[in-house]
Amino acid sequence: GGYDAGTYQNRLANGLPDSLKLSSDQQTAIRALITAFETSTKADRDALQSILRRAREGGRASAPGILAEAAAIIARLQAAETKLKSDIDTILTADQRAWLASHTPRNCRPERFPALTDAQKAQISALEQAFQDKNKADLDAVKAAFDSAKGKSREEAERILQGTAAARARLEAARKALRESIVGLLTAEQKASGCLPLG
Repeated sequence: GGYDAGTYQNRLANGLPDSLKLSSDQQTAIRALITAFETSTKADRDALQSILRRAREGGRASAPGILAEAAAIIARLQAAETKLKSDIDTILTADQRAWLASHTPRNCRPERFPALTDAQKAQISALEQAFQDKNKADLDAVKAAFDSAKGKSREEAERILQGTAAARARLEAARKALRESIVGLLTAEQKASGCLPLG
C-alpha cells in the first residue's frame, strides 16, 4: 500500500523468502508491466504532483479548491494501480500470492499513506540495491540449491538445501535489517497508515 510501482517491484524481488523467489522470467514480465504502467500514467502523475505542489504553496485556505482538481486524476491512477496489481498477481504463483496475502498488514489503509517523496524512493532503491550487492554470493548459492532440488525426492531435496542453511540464515537476518532500514525512512504519518514494506 502506498508504494510506487518500481519500489513495489524491488520489494517483491527482495522481500519474498528464498523458496518463493521470483524467477528471471517473472521479474522480466513484472518489469515490463511496470514500465508500461509508468509510461501510460506519467502525464497524470506529473499533473497530480503539480496540483499537490500548488496546494502546499497556496496555504490551507486555498488547498481544498485546488485539491478538488485532483479527484479525476486520483481516480484514474487508482484504477491503473489496481489493474497493475491484478496483472502482477497473474504472473505470481499461487504460493507466492498466498505468502503475500499472509504478510499484508491487516490494518493497512493505502489511501492514508502519504506518497513517498523522490528522496525516499531514491533511498529505498539504494537500500534494495545494497542488499543485492552485499548478499550476492548467498543469493546465488541459495538459488542454485533450490534449482538443483527441483524434481528431486524429498530426502534428496532436503539434503541439498541443508547445505545452504547458513546462507539462508544470513539472508533472513539481512532481509529483516533491510525492512527495518526502509521503515526507518518513513514518516510518522506514513507509518500510521499501517502500510509497511513486504518481508
